[in-house]
Amino acid sequence: MGLTRVYATDPALGVPEEDLGYFAFHFSASDVAVLGAEPKLMTSTILLPADASDELALRIAKGIDWEAYRYGVTVITGHTGRYESVKEPVVVTTVIGEVREPVTPKLARVGDRLLLVGIPGAELLYGIAHFNPTLLEERFGRRSVEKWRRARWMLTAVDSARDLVLFSRVNGMKDGAEGGLVRLLNDFADAAELGFTVNKDLIPFPPELLKLSREREFDPLAASSSGVVLAAIPSSLPLGFLKDLMESHGFVVRLIGELKKDRRELIVNGEVKEFPSSEEVRDPYPDLTQGS
Repeated sequence: MGLTRVYATDPALGVPEEDLGYFAFHFSASDVAVLGAEPKLMTSTILLPADASDELALRIAKGIDWEAYRYGVTVITGHTGRYESVKEPVVVTTVIGEVREPVTPKLARVGDRLLLVGIPGAELLYGIAHFNPTLLEERFGRRSVEKWRRARWMLTAVDSARDLVLFSRVNGMKDGAEGGLVRLLNDFADAAELGFTVNKDLIPFPPELLKLSREREFDPLAASSSGVVLAAIPSSLPLGFLKDLMESHGFVVRLIGELKKDRRELIVNGEVKEFPSSEEVRDPYPDLTQGS
Protein backbone atom coordinates (compact mmCIF):
# COMPACT_ATOMS: atom_id res chain seq x y z
CA MET A 1 0.00 0.00 0.00
CA GLY A 2 1.42 3.36 -1.04
CA LEU A 3 1.58 6.62 0.85
CA THR A 4 -1.15 9.26 0.72
CA ARG A 5 -0.28 12.93 0.76
CA VAL A 6 -2.27 15.27 3.01
CA TYR A 7 -2.19 19.05 3.03
CA ALA A 8 -2.92 21.76 5.59
CA THR A 9 -2.66 25.52 5.36
CA ASP A 10 -3.07 28.12 8.09
CA PRO A 11 -2.34 31.79 8.79
CA ALA A 12 -0.40 32.92 11.84
CA LEU A 13 -1.08 36.43 13.10
CA GLY A 14 -1.94 38.26 16.30
CA VAL A 15 0.75 36.43 18.28
CA PRO A 16 3.97 37.85 19.77
CA GLU A 17 6.44 38.63 16.99
CA GLU A 18 9.19 36.61 18.66
CA ASP A 19 7.03 33.47 18.39
CA LEU A 20 5.46 34.13 14.99
CA GLY A 21 7.77 31.76 13.11
CA TYR A 22 7.15 29.02 15.67
CA PHE A 23 3.38 29.22 15.32
CA ALA A 24 3.53 29.61 11.53
CA PHE A 25 5.10 26.17 11.42
CA HIS A 26 3.09 24.46 14.14
CA PHE A 27 -0.42 25.63 13.22
CA SER A 28 -0.25 23.87 9.84
CA ALA A 29 1.97 21.01 10.98
CA SER A 30 -0.48 20.21 13.79
CA ASP A 31 -3.34 19.89 11.31
CA VAL A 32 -1.27 17.39 9.33
CA ALA A 33 -0.18 15.48 12.43
CA VAL A 34 -3.73 14.86 13.69
CA LEU A 35 -4.42 13.10 10.38
CA GLY A 36 -1.79 10.60 11.50
CA ALA A 37 0.63 11.94 8.90
CA GLU A 38 4.30 12.84 9.13
CA PRO A 39 5.00 16.45 8.02
CA LYS A 40 7.47 16.40 5.11
CA LEU A 41 7.34 19.56 2.99
CA MET A 42 6.37 23.16 3.64
CA THR A 43 5.81 26.50 1.92
CA SER A 44 5.75 29.88 3.66
CA THR A 45 4.50 33.34 2.75
CA ILE A 46 5.59 36.18 5.05
CA LEU A 47 3.57 39.39 4.59
CA LEU A 48 4.87 42.44 6.45
CA PRO A 49 3.83 46.08 6.89
CA ALA A 50 5.66 48.56 4.68
CA ASP A 51 7.78 49.85 7.57
CA ALA A 52 8.80 46.41 8.89
CA SER A 53 12.50 45.94 9.52
CA ASP A 54 14.80 43.41 7.91
CA GLU A 55 15.43 42.09 11.42
CA LEU A 56 11.75 41.17 11.84
CA ALA A 57 11.63 39.34 8.52
CA LEU A 58 14.79 37.43 9.41
CA ARG A 59 13.50 36.56 12.90
CA ILE A 60 10.30 35.08 11.47
CA ALA A 61 12.14 33.16 8.77
CA LYS A 62 14.63 31.77 11.29
CA GLY A 63 11.78 30.70 13.57
CA ILE A 64 10.16 28.74 10.74
CA ASP A 65 13.50 27.29 9.63
CA TRP A 66 14.41 26.09 13.12
CA GLU A 67 11.12 24.28 13.67
CA ALA A 68 11.28 22.74 10.19
CA TYR A 69 14.81 21.53 10.94
CA ARG A 70 13.73 20.03 14.28
CA TYR A 71 10.98 17.99 12.63
CA GLY A 72 12.81 17.04 9.44
CA VAL A 73 10.56 19.18 7.21
CA THR A 74 11.92 20.72 4.00
CA VAL A 75 10.85 24.28 3.14
CA ILE A 76 10.48 23.99 -0.64
CA THR A 77 9.41 27.53 -1.56
CA GLY A 78 8.15 30.76 -0.08
CA HIS A 79 7.71 34.50 -0.43
CA THR A 80 8.52 37.49 1.78
CA GLY A 81 7.38 41.04 1.07
CA ARG A 82 6.35 44.40 2.53
CA TYR A 83 2.98 45.92 1.64
CA GLU A 84 1.19 49.18 2.42
CA SER A 85 -2.09 47.35 2.95
CA VAL A 86 -0.66 44.97 5.57
CA LYS A 87 -1.03 46.40 9.09
CA GLU A 88 0.56 43.59 11.09
CA PRO A 89 2.80 40.63 10.21
CA VAL A 90 0.92 37.69 8.69
CA VAL A 91 2.54 34.36 7.85
CA VAL A 92 0.70 31.74 5.82
CA THR A 93 2.17 28.25 5.65
CA THR A 94 1.20 25.07 3.88
CA VAL A 95 2.50 21.75 5.21
CA ILE A 96 2.41 18.55 3.18
CA GLY A 97 2.50 15.24 5.00
CA GLU A 98 2.54 11.55 4.13
CA VAL A 99 0.59 8.70 5.68
CA ARG A 100 -0.50 5.21 4.68
CA GLU A 101 -4.10 5.78 5.77
CA PRO A 102 -5.32 9.16 7.08
CA VAL A 103 -6.81 9.13 10.57
CA THR A 104 -10.09 11.04 10.53
CA PRO A 105 -13.19 11.21 12.78
CA LYS A 106 -15.04 9.25 10.08
CA LEU A 107 -13.34 6.16 11.54
CA ALA A 108 -14.86 6.73 15.00
CA ARG A 109 -17.43 4.32 16.41
CA VAL A 110 -20.01 4.32 19.19
CA GLY A 111 -18.28 3.29 22.41
CA ASP A 112 -14.88 4.70 21.49
CA ARG A 113 -13.36 6.45 24.49
CA LEU A 114 -12.43 10.11 24.24
CA LEU A 115 -8.87 10.83 25.29
CA LEU A 116 -7.78 14.43 25.83
CA VAL A 117 -4.07 15.21 25.56
CA GLY A 118 -2.72 18.63 26.52
CA ILE A 119 -3.73 21.63 28.61
CA PRO A 120 -7.13 23.17 27.81
CA GLY A 121 -7.02 26.97 27.90
CA ALA A 122 -3.22 27.18 27.69
CA GLU A 123 -3.51 29.31 24.56
CA LEU A 124 -5.70 31.83 26.38
CA LEU A 125 -3.29 32.06 29.32
CA TYR A 126 -0.32 32.41 26.96
CA GLY A 127 -2.09 35.29 25.20
CA ILE A 128 -2.97 37.04 28.47
CA ALA A 129 0.62 36.69 29.72
CA HIS A 130 1.91 38.46 26.61
CA PHE A 131 -0.78 41.05 25.88
CA ASN A 132 -2.46 41.73 29.24
CA PRO A 133 -0.01 40.47 31.90
CA THR A 134 -1.44 42.64 34.68
CA LEU A 135 -4.55 40.47 34.67
CA LEU A 136 -2.46 37.47 35.70
CA GLU A 137 0.07 39.26 37.90
CA GLU A 138 -2.53 40.90 40.15
CA ARG A 139 -4.19 37.56 40.83
CA PHE A 140 -1.41 34.99 40.71
CA GLY A 141 1.88 36.86 40.92
CA ARG A 142 4.73 37.52 38.54
CA ARG A 143 5.78 33.87 38.47
CA SER A 144 2.50 32.93 36.81
CA VAL A 145 3.08 35.54 34.10
CA GLU A 146 6.56 34.21 33.37
CA LYS A 147 5.31 30.61 33.30
CA TRP A 148 2.59 31.28 30.76
CA ARG A 149 4.75 33.60 28.65
CA ARG A 150 6.97 30.59 28.00
CA ALA A 151 4.08 28.20 27.29
CA ARG A 152 4.29 28.13 23.50
CA TRP A 153 5.52 24.53 23.67
CA MET A 154 2.06 23.56 24.98
CA LEU A 155 0.39 24.98 21.87
CA THR A 156 1.38 22.37 19.29
CA ALA A 157 -0.23 19.02 18.54
CA VAL A 158 2.63 17.63 16.44
CA ASP A 159 4.37 15.60 19.14
CA SER A 160 1.31 14.26 20.95
CA ALA A 161 -0.47 13.26 17.72
CA ARG A 162 2.67 11.50 16.49
CA ASP A 163 2.96 9.53 19.73
CA LEU A 164 -0.72 8.59 19.81
CA VAL A 165 -0.61 6.90 16.40
CA LEU A 166 2.73 5.31 17.28
CA PHE A 167 1.47 3.78 20.53
CA SER A 168 -2.13 2.89 19.69
CA ARG A 169 -4.85 2.46 17.14
CA VAL A 170 -6.71 5.76 16.92
CA ASN A 171 -10.16 6.18 15.37
CA GLY A 172 -9.83 9.88 14.63
CA MET A 173 -8.10 12.91 16.11
CA LYS A 174 -8.64 16.64 16.10
CA ASP A 175 -6.62 19.49 17.57
CA GLY A 176 -7.98 22.47 19.47
CA ALA A 177 -7.94 26.15 18.55
CA GLU A 178 -10.24 29.12 19.05
CA GLY A 179 -13.53 28.17 20.65
CA GLY A 180 -11.79 25.73 22.96
CA LEU A 181 -13.22 22.33 23.83
CA VAL A 182 -16.74 23.38 22.90
CA ARG A 183 -15.76 23.81 19.28
CA LEU A 184 -13.32 20.87 19.35
CA LEU A 185 -15.88 18.36 20.61
CA ASN A 186 -18.70 19.63 18.42
CA ASP A 187 -16.53 19.67 15.30
CA PHE A 188 -15.30 16.13 16.01
CA ALA A 189 -18.85 14.88 16.57
CA ASP A 190 -20.08 16.63 13.41
CA ALA A 191 -17.36 14.96 11.36
CA ALA A 192 -17.98 11.56 12.97
CA GLU A 193 -21.78 11.97 12.75
CA LEU A 194 -22.02 10.81 16.37
CA GLY A 195 -22.81 12.12 19.83
CA PHE A 196 -20.82 11.93 23.06
CA THR A 197 -20.85 12.09 26.82
CA VAL A 198 -18.09 14.16 28.45
CA ASN A 199 -17.39 14.65 32.16
CA LYS A 200 -16.32 18.25 32.77
CA ASP A 201 -14.90 17.35 36.18
CA LEU A 202 -12.26 15.13 34.51
CA ILE A 203 -10.86 17.90 32.29
CA PRO A 204 -7.47 19.26 33.52
CA PHE A 205 -8.14 22.99 33.43
CA PRO A 206 -5.29 25.13 34.85
CA PRO A 207 -6.27 26.73 38.19
CA GLU A 208 -5.65 30.19 36.75
CA LEU A 209 -8.19 29.51 34.02
CA LEU A 210 -10.83 28.33 36.48
CA LYS A 211 -10.42 31.39 38.69
CA LEU A 212 -10.58 33.78 35.74
CA SER A 213 -13.66 31.99 34.40
CA ARG A 214 -15.47 32.59 37.69
CA GLU A 215 -14.40 36.24 37.91
CA ARG A 216 -15.10 37.09 34.27
CA GLU A 217 -18.08 34.78 33.90
CA PHE A 218 -17.03 32.71 30.91
CA ASP A 219 -17.14 28.98 30.30
CA PRO A 220 -13.63 27.47 30.55
CA LEU A 221 -14.73 24.94 27.94
CA ALA A 222 -14.72 27.81 25.41
CA ALA A 223 -11.18 29.07 26.12
CA SER A 224 -8.75 28.98 23.17
CA SER A 225 -6.89 25.67 23.31
CA SER A 226 -4.38 25.25 20.50
CA GLY A 227 -2.17 22.24 21.18
CA VAL A 228 -4.88 20.10 22.77
CA VAL A 229 -5.66 16.83 20.97
CA LEU A 230 -8.93 14.90 21.20
CA ALA A 231 -8.57 11.26 20.18
CA ALA A 232 -11.12 8.46 19.83
CA ILE A 233 -9.61 5.22 21.17
CA PRO A 234 -11.35 1.84 20.54
CA SER A 235 -12.90 0.47 23.72
CA SER A 236 -11.14 -2.88 23.22
CA LEU A 237 -7.68 -1.37 23.71
CA PRO A 238 -5.85 -1.08 27.08
CA LEU A 239 -6.33 2.61 27.76
CA GLY A 240 -4.36 2.58 31.00
CA PHE A 241 -1.23 1.39 29.21
CA LEU A 242 -1.61 4.08 26.52
CA LYS A 243 -2.13 6.75 29.15
CA ASP A 244 0.99 5.66 31.03
CA LEU A 245 3.05 5.71 27.83
CA MET A 246 1.87 9.20 26.88
CA GLU A 247 2.47 10.52 30.39
CA SER A 248 5.98 9.04 30.38
CA HIS A 249 6.62 11.25 27.34
CA GLY A 250 5.55 14.31 29.31
CA PHE A 251 1.96 14.78 28.18
CA VAL A 252 -1.05 15.53 30.35
CA VAL A 253 -3.61 12.85 29.47
CA ARG A 254 -7.19 12.39 30.65
CA LEU A 255 -10.06 10.07 29.73
CA ILE A 256 -12.97 12.52 29.56
CA GLY A 257 -15.83 10.53 28.04
CA GLU A 258 -16.99 8.33 25.19
CA LEU A 259 -18.78 8.50 21.88
CA LYS A 260 -22.55 7.88 21.77
CA LYS A 261 -25.01 7.39 18.96
CA ASP A 262 -26.53 10.85 18.89
CA ARG A 263 -26.97 12.93 22.08
CA ARG A 264 -24.23 15.34 23.16
CA GLU A 265 -24.06 15.35 26.96
CA LEU A 266 -21.97 17.11 29.59
CA ILE A 267 -21.66 15.76 33.13
CA VAL A 268 -21.06 18.45 35.77
CA ASN A 269 -20.90 17.44 39.44
CA GLY A 270 -22.74 14.24 38.59
CA GLU A 271 -25.56 16.04 36.78
CA VAL A 272 -26.13 15.34 33.09
CA LYS A 273 -26.72 18.42 30.94
CA GLU A 274 -26.93 19.15 27.25
CA PHE A 275 -23.51 20.02 25.83
CA PRO A 276 -23.39 23.62 24.56
CA SER A 277 -23.32 24.30 20.84
CA SER A 278 -20.44 26.26 19.32
CA GLU A 279 -22.80 29.19 18.80
CA GLU A 280 -23.93 29.32 22.44
CA VAL A 281 -20.60 30.27 24.03
CA ARG A 282 -18.01 32.94 23.30
CA ASP A 283 -14.27 32.41 23.39
CA PRO A 284 -12.96 34.95 25.96
CA TYR A 285 -9.61 35.38 24.17
CA PRO A 286 -10.39 38.75 22.48
CA ASP A 287 -11.75 40.28 25.69
CA LEU A 288 -9.07 39.09 28.11
CA THR A 289 -6.06 39.83 25.91
CA GLN A 290 -7.04 43.42 25.11
CA GLY A 291 -6.98 44.89 28.60
CA SER A 292 -8.74 44.63 31.93
